[in-house]
Amino acid sequence: MSNSRYSRAALLASTTLSLALISAAVSAQEATQPAEVESPATMLDEIIVSAGKEKVAIDTPQAVSSVSQEQIEASQSNTLGEILNTVPGVTTINADNALGQSLNIRGIGGAFASDENRMIMQIDGVTSFFEMYRAGSFFFDSELLKEVEVLRGPASSTLFGSGAIGGVVSARTKDASDFLEGDDKLAVRTKALWDSNGNGARGTVTVAARPLEDLEMLLNLNYGRDGDYDGAGGQELGNSRMTDLSGLAKLKYSFGANKDQSLTASYFNVEKSGKGLYDQITFSPGFGYADQVTNEQQAVLAYENAFSNNDLLDLKAQISWSQTQRELDDITYRSTRPGSVPAPLGTEAEYVYNTWQAKLENTSEVQFSESLDAYFTYGVEGKYHERLNPRLNPDGSVTPGSSSHPEGESHSVGIFGQAEFVINERLTLIPGMRVDHSRLKPGNGVALRKDLDETAYSPKLAAIYELTEWVNVFGSVSHTERMPVLDEVFSGDGFTDLGKEKSNNFEAGLGFKFNDVLLANDSLRFKVTGFYNNIDNYLYSSRDHATGKTITTAIDEARIKGVELEAGYSSERWYGNLGASLTRGDNLSDDEHLESVAADNLFVSVGYKFTDYNLDVSWRSDLYAEQDRVNDAADASPGYALHSARLAWKPEDGFLAGSEVRASVTNIFDQKYTAHLSETEGKGRSFKLSLAKTF
Repeated sequence: MSNSRYSRAALLASTTLSLALISAAVSAQEATQPAEVESPATMLDEIIVSAGKEKVAIDTPQAVSSVSQEQIEASQSNTLGEILNTVPGVTTINADNALGQSLNIRGIGGAFASDENRMIMQIDGVTSFFEMYRAGSFFFDSELLKEVEVLRGPASSTLFGSGAIGGVVSARTKDASDFLEGDDKLAVRTKALWDSNGNGARGTVTVAARPLEDLEMLLNLNYGRDGDYDGAGGQELGNSRMTDLSGLAKLKYSFGANKDQSLTASYFNVEKSGKGLYDQITFSPGFGYADQVTNEQQAVLAYENAFSNNDLLDLKAQISWSQTQRELDDITYRSTRPGSVPAPLGTEAEYVYNTWQAKLENTSEVQFSESLDAYFTYGVEGKYHERLNPRLNPDGSVTPGSSSHPEGESHSVGIFGQAEFVINERLTLIPGMRVDHSRLKPGNGVALRKDLDETAYSPKLAAIYELTEWVNVFGSVSHTERMPVLDEVFSGDGFTDLGKEKSNNFEAGLGFKFNDVLLANDSLRFKVTGFYNNIDNYLYSSRDHATGKTITTAIDEARIKGVELEAGYSSERWYGNLGASLTRGDNLSDDEHLESVAADNLFVSVGYKFTDYNLDVSWRSDLYAEQDRVNDAADASPGYALHSARLAWKPEDGFLAGSEVRASVTNIFDQKYTAHLSETEGKGRSFKLSLAKTF
């Protein structure tokens, strides 16, 4: 039923090759200097990788945040949730559990809901999707990533796909050029990390090579293990024990008269395994126990041609295959429900998503006059998505997926176009339109054999105007339509067509940029965004415990509104960041609250650089308000505060040059808490230590 053993064999073989390359590197290269990370003044000065004119976060007409390589390293993260905790408006559900995480962006997303296609998640431009009842949704390895960009709100649908009501999380993997400097032919980076809570440990090896002037190669390998982590007061929470093995291989060849063409091939594999409860959301034993292996892999072939002598052509083409798979073996089923069958999941079960994607995109730059520049981005994208769920029964027979996880396939094609008009370098107008068509087909085990065809439309208009050199005003109007997914159409072994969700979103905000505020050469950035989102036919899935089946129903009209704040300060020695989010959600049809809205929260961090000693220290506080805007008082959550401290030392001279020493302590005061929307208690006090060296 599995190909994961082949993945393990491939990674172990790559490990052997990597160790051989390391030995060669150390002996052949006497003093390769480390690649320095260029950190911007603040997060709002991060360059945003998107269509049109190159811009930074504070100069976009949308709430956009980019988490850089340096910030990922500073977080000492093991999961994507730990990376995204610096982004206002984003909440990670069960953030400490790598196999039970889900995302919530602006009140969209829940632990049990099929919300993943309301938030598009991509790695290197490839959409990732996984939904399994009572399990997590994403399993990225942070050691593979160099940058994560979060675009909040439906305006992202134009370029990334219809239905992105919450927004888009776009991650990019590391490249060889991130480690090679100047004429370097070879660079090797090793890293080790230890976590006191659960006695977790991780080792990483990255080899970057440039054997030819136009050829770059990267090999990254990671191995880690975690024990059961503790909540506050040293109480062991259980079922978080896990081992993981991951790797990334990438090859890039540049060619052409001006080296403006490139061909890139990449492959990554992430595998996480452990023994414990079937239910990774609540850690409830009611669903029994199982040995679990979760595997995510992706292969991409990409071609780019910048046509350096032709402004009308900047072509990008990409084809990809990806698979997310979870295997359950030695299932021991337990249930408190009367009359339950002995083993509804079988003795073994497999949850598989196979996805093939292709995309062709071009950007044309046109200068109409000295005061008017325009950028036109347009393209076509296609995707085939297959979902399987074979289950091995005690009698040796194999049956397809259950009513909560029906098998099926989807075919989709989309065309999109976006223009960006820059007038007098002060006013930017961005209209866009996307049309997607989807066909859902039932798989084995679905009783009613019927296809569902839908077409979704996603227009938008955004604008930003530089009032002065230090302040801009921006706004957008966008509409997007989310087409139903396999769960919603074929759950219950039948066919249900509840129609499309339709979202109308309005955003407006201000951005401020100040220099030389308190000290010479310092900078202060500040951005505030308000949003108002009306959603018609809002679909949600729930478990009918009387029948044991998953059903999908609809709210005629829902409204989500809120305010997000980002601020950053930087000087030669002092720096700091602040983020806040307030979101309100209402079921207007029944005059109730939406249950998927996170608690109001605020984080503030301040740091100081001892430049003479290459030492950086910082303190961060995360404050969460009481969340009592619920329909059942039992679902309310109290407020709490978490505090952490970090230290980083990067010596530049002597034999330690190229090294990084990082230490941190999180939840310093050992606060007991369970985040709103999460089903498991958060981690107690944790000490982390990491050592890295670039040769």
